Amino acid sequence: MGMIRWILVSLVVLVLGFFVFVDIYNTPPENLGVENGLFASCPNSPNCVSTQADPTDTIHYVEPIVYRGSMKDAQLKIEQYFLSKGDAHIVESRLGYLYLEKSSDLFGFIDDVEFYFPEADSVIHVRSASRVGYDDLGVNTTRVRQVRELLVN
Repeated sequence: MGMIRWILVSLVVLVLGFFVFVDIYNTPPENLGVENGLFASCPNSPNCVSTQADPTDTIHYVEPIVYRGSMKDAQLKIEQYFLSKGDAHIVESRLGYLYLEKSSDLFGFIDDVEFYFPEADSVIHVRSASRVGYDDLGVNTTRVRQVRELLVN
């Protein structure tokens, strides 16, 4: 009985430690936003994608999203899409820039998702990055693909 109790206590301590770790490292980065038309660079880890990464960087680069119609309509459509899912909230929204936090289903990991709509182009630049963990298992790339499909339809 003593060994089973020890294993259960160890398991509880590990699980609690995991959630404390996630809570500590789930704080928003300080370098978000657009400065001189650019997002912050992705870290070296494969848990971030950006349309502004070097196109030869196959881990981080995703194509910008081309849209038709007005910038305002495209931005509103993206906002409505994420809010309708119930696991995202808007941190900042102004014409031409949108920043939201998207939480994962299972553990509540937060991803920071930014959209930048340059006035001179009909493209959207995106940066989507996980706050916690090394690899995102393709979640950020899939998210950008879904937004692209949303604006095509």
